[in-house]
Amino acid sequence: MKKYFEETFKVNKKNLATKKALMQAIIVFIILSSSVLFGRFDLGLTAVLGSFSNIYVINGSYPSRIRKVIVVSVMLSICLMLGTLTITVPFLYALILGLIGMIAHFVLKAFQIPGPSSLFFVLTYSVASIMPIMPEDFLNRGLLVLCGGLVSTIVVIVDAIFNHKKPETESVLNIFKNLAHLTKNFSGKTFDDARSDTLNSIHHATNTLTTANTFWNKNKDYNRLLQLKGRAEAIWSSCLELSSKGYKVLPIEISESLKYIYKRIEGTETSDYLPIDYTGEDIYISELADLINNTVKLLNESDLQLDKQISYRKPMYSRIIKENLSKDSLVLMSSMQYGIILFASVIIAFGMGFERAYWIPMSCCSVLLGSSSLSTIQRALQRTVGTIIGMLVAVLILVFEPNTWTIVILMAILMGTAELLIAFNYTIAVMFITPNVLLMSAAITKHFDTYLVVPRITDVIIGSVIGLIGVLIVGRNQASKKLPKTINNTLRLQANILHTLFSSNKYQHNIADSTIIREMHTEIMNTKAMYQAALNEMDNNVKKVEYLYPIIFTVEQLAFTLERAYEKGNISTLSDQSIGLYLTTYENICKKVVFNTSYEPIELPQLKEFTSIRTELMKLQSLSSNKLDKKTS
Repeated sequence: MKKYFEETFKVNKKNLATKKALMQAIIVFIILSSSVLFGRFDLGLTAVLGSFSNIYVINGSYPSRIRKVIVVSVMLSICLMLGTLTITVPFLYALILGLIGMIAHFVLKAFQIPGPSSLFFVLTYSVASIMPIMPEDFLNRGLLVLCGGLVSTIVVIVDAIFNHKKPETESVLNIFKNLAHLTKNFSGKTFDDARSDTLNSIHHATNTLTTANTFWNKNKDYNRLLQLKGRAEAIWSSCLELSSKGYKVLPIEISESLKYIYKRIEGTETSDYLPIDYTGEDIYISELADLINNTVKLLNESDLQLDKQISYRKPMYSRIIKENLSKDSLVLMSSMQYGIILFASVIIAFGMGFERAYWIPMSCCSVLLGSSSLSTIQRALQRTVGTIIGMLVAVLILVFEPNTWTIVILMAILMGTAELLIAFNYTIAVMFITPNVLLMSAAITKHFDTYLVVPRITDVIIGSVIGLIGVLIVGRNQASKKLPKTINNTLRLQANILHTLFSSNKYQHNIADSTIIREMHTEIMNTKAMYQAALNEMDNNVKKVEYLYPIIFTVEQLAFTLERAYEKGNISTLSDQSIGLYLTTYENICKKVVFNTSYEPIELPQLKEFTSIRTELMKLQSLSSNKLDKKTS
């Protein structure tokens, strides 16, 4: 229990979202002040719900941010309209609320959109319960939310005009920064950590550049970044090959040149480049030096042509949804759990006759944002403590019965501060969210009474308890049970790709149109999410789950190399006997992971190209044997 209380006020100083908080405060102030000037503050309180769309704009390219804010604004509008139409039928109201929570949670998790999950969709839908019951007014309310969303969209577009290239540039810059660190520390734990950071930065740059393409397609700067990312992947692949051949130290000129590249990209390096002049006889080091020298030439090239060999995968939204509808998907499993518990919380709230019934599902929804049973307990404690302290702040405000302009200024400040602190510390953020919600409720109902405070605390505790009980009943240790199967699915896809690459009856098709590569990416994403969830489940042996991390990491490294080989094509063919040994190795590892069956490691034949595939598979045999044997001992 001491651990939970320590975590309640633990802060992360790196997560202060100053710019985003300022944008949120500006949006809220513009919406509310405009409504006051037009003499319809009541309409502004409805329109301000559309400002929540900005909360989901966290990272990525600006084209993706603009798309997010527009789509979220539309969905928030639909939520309020549905709440207005169904509030007179409690069971239908509860059912729709559960569906909104489930669908929003599923979509946001499937597309890996960080933030408050379905919280603000649930809040917007629930606000209808404290508004006058006027189903015929549903369209007007929906349009008001859209107006608030329009203000959010305009603010994001203004930000994009001044900074539209920044996310793309930073994403590529970070790859070279990680490569510089990796080549300087080419062995030991530091190297392993640098490998993980480099791979993550490559994935991030891929997503950022892909979503940016529609905004400045065929632009010279965009094409340069796209090609720089391609060169960075080639350098990374070359480093993996060198590591697989046993290299422990690289010439210092390698890391210094990579450092020069990322400083040139960020604009802090203006001196002339001194090419790596490698005079040794090592052909692998020579190839890496040439790759880096050619990358610098690309930076300096004024008449840049589009590199036809660089390919990228356009986002396939329907395919992402389909792949996450698998019965083994953590996203689907957690979303269904989310919807069921939310539905139950509303039924309980209505059934027990609570005056402000929407506070119970809201608290339940907030608690369910925890990614596991342990984090759900932590979230419930943070929510309760933050609400109680926030209530004291709300009492001080409400007791003075603030006028309209005071409410406008306070709501803008409180909303901006909550956004600033939400990732810094959830408990502290709730201290600002609570008085903001109460101010909004009081302004809508026109009752500035402090009697709302005690019911609010009661409802928060009840909602938190419902969320906790629901997670313990519905989702207890589900991730740890499914984790071996998700690893198995990834391994079998990799075996399929390896056969495609090296067998005599191989076939070729464009990487950008490849279904199997996308499926492998989805399975790896699912495996990593499942691992994180399993790590924090109750009644779980943390050591058992932690043993799987090196295996998951090695599988992810293998995935990158296999994808590079798949993209290159024309790989030297292995004999049927040799390819059989590789496929048997994959099969042995799969059975070890799922059924814990023993096997003798196979000495795999050498590969002429992409030798790190063999090295990683040999390592995987060792890891699966050692780690899983320890796990069960």
